[in-house]
Amino acid sequence: MSDPHALLIGIDCYLPNQFPDGSGYESLSGSVRDITRVERFLLDDMKLEPERILKLTSSRGPDGQPIEPRDRWPTYENIVGAFWQLGRAARPGDQVYIHYSGHGGRTETLFPEIKGEGASDESLVPCDIGDLKARYLRGVEISWLIRDMQSKGLRVTIVFDSCHSGGSNRGPKGAVKRGLGTIDRRKRPTESLVASREELLALLQPPPPPPGPVRRNLVLRSWLLDPEGYVFLAACKPQEYAFEYPFDGVETQGALTYWLLDSLRKGGSSLSWKQLYERVFAKVHNEFPSQTPLLIGEGDRTFFSAGAEDSPPVATAYPEGVRVLGIEEGRVLLNVGQMQGVRAGMQFAVFPLGADPRQSAKPVKLELQHVGATESWAEIVESRRGGLQDIAIEPGAQALPVSLGPSRGALRLQAVVSVAVGAALEKVQSAIAQDPSTLLRLAVEGERVDFHVTVDARGNYEILDDKGLPVPNLRPALAVDRTGSDQEILRLLLHLTKYRNVLRIENADDESPLRKALGLKVLGTQVGFVPGDRPEPQPVSGPPPIELRIGEWLFLEVSNRSSRVLNFTVLDLQPDWGISRIFPGRNDAEFWPLDPGETKVVRIQGYLHKEYDEGIDVIKIFATMWAPSFRRLLLPSLDQPEIVRRNLAVSSYASEEWTTEQLAVRLRR
Repeated sequence: MSDPHALLIGIDCYLPNQFPDGSGYESLSGSVRDITRVERFLLDDMKLEPERILKLTSSRGPDGQPIEPRDRWPTYENIVGAFWQLGRAARPGDQVYIHYSGHGGRTETLFPEIKGEGASDESLVPCDIGDLKARYLRGVEISWLIRDMQSKGLRVTIVFDSCHSGGSNRGPKGAVKRGLGTIDRRKRPTESLVASREELLALLQPPPPPPGPVRRNLVLRSWLLDPEGYVFLAACKPQEYAFEYPFDGVETQGALTYWLLDSLRKGGSSLSWKQLYERVFAKVHNEFPSQTPLLIGEGDRTFFSAGAEDSPPVATAYPEGVRVLGIEEGRVLLNVGQMQGVRAGMQFAVFPLGADPRQSAKPVKLELQHVGATESWAEIVESRRGGLQDIAIEPGAQALPVSLGPSRGALRLQAVVSVAVGAALEKVQSAIAQDPSTLLRLAVEGERVDFHVTVDARGNYEILDDKGLPVPNLRPALAVDRTGSDQEILRLLLHLTKYRNVLRIENADDESPLRKALGLKVLGTQVGFVPGDRPEPQPVSGPPPIELRIGEWLFLEVSNRSSRVLNFTVLDLQPDWGISRIFPGRNDAEFWPLDPGETKVVRIQGYLHKEYDEGIDVIKIFATMWAPSFRRLLLPSLDQPEIVRRNLAVSSYASEEWTTEQLAVRLRR
């Protein structure tokens, strides 16, 4: 049986410090309270033994000094020592929870050969940073400490209620930011108590690829370099501030910590981290629009679980689900918009946090009225007992699409289907007519169709496209006399329609300020590239699609030409009718923040299943100023052979708040 351990760090009192520009890390008032309340939750609710909790705090006394004994101060030396102590005390299989509340900051990098001259290292800010002999705890050092724990077989969860760089400073009156936009370039000791410079430098170098199919993702810009084997909940994006605020009107607390504890108490510790994140994100982002919490790592784990195998069953997280962000005068704000292909008039059903829609009572039905770029307002059209409050709907609750509704705009998403004449096809016609999603409509005579269903010479159902050609890669064959075959054909048609709708997502608003904000450049392809080496891509010639061979690497450069931070995501529309997110990766956050003027190179290696001679992937790159989620667009493969992604004729679209680039690649043997 595994045992839980915890390391809790809270810093209110920062000793006097001042930068040359006059700024500095001011003392806070809610960080120690965060830690006290987390400790109480672990003791009372999780029944953690007191001796398994390590705590470092800095509470401001009347003389401006921490009231705790000096060996309990969160200095660089004490924080590193606590990490090592925690690692020694825990045994393989034990669970480790680390919670930090305080300032995050940036200091001049120790690794200019990797990051570039003038770059910075994101860091935690110890309480005595005003002393030029004191050191920041750099992100790469934290990564080393976490990896050391992982190497010992520990299951690690990290929550950082802090921020690490400058950004907009907006929040309700009384909110205090945690962090500083200034980069500390003052000379300090550079020797690490965690590992040698050479070892830390090696950690920053990407590892060689594993044997077999190549991972499709690059890792999100974060301290924890490989998002496997842990859960990491951060208070905000790299460019933002995290806030603390007196939520009860009296006592200040970090927004992330406050809503995390509130969610754990209301939803229970059996919720997965993804489900907890849904509610925490909605609560924090609704209160502080400029603070966007991020979840990275193994989100399917439950709070303090050792792994998926040790976790109790939790409600299913539906890929098509979106989350409730806020409620105002009977209206509901959902985190879905034009960018995710929705239109006014579409209808959603809302279920309480953690509920399984398959077992829930009749939900509240909503209809989208005002559709924005990534968020939309919906109004109640049908309720079980008349109101949202009657079924405890709140921010973080899940909403599932149920119908296109009556809107002409939404009906553009509908596919027209014709069905050949024959007894075996009557059930298919009936299934389409009765499907509540309204994504499909039976064609009238002489109407142009998107799909046609017929039966081939071998007695199998066959789906033809709008040109009358068989839709490829739909294996295995589906016999008409197979039980439930009519429902299976319905499922395939719905899937193909959703795929088509994602392919069509574009916004051709030529007046948009983001019209030319997103740059996409094909740097070229390279054979024999090994991650860690300097890429030497060769230019691509010829008309699109780009030709890519198995094992060959494709390099793309994504750039932000605007004056605002853009969050971008890369989706792969696969030849097997699946849609996956290839960047950021599966266990990373849902988008990659790109600073103004910044570029990001995305590399992709071609891979093709042995049963495929070639395949064309369409890569769509979405960018927005907000915090998008594309989970409702993701689709599993329809074809039986499982294809590992590869990838990607360039077209550009935009609206006032989002933009896309699109690229196609043909994979050959």
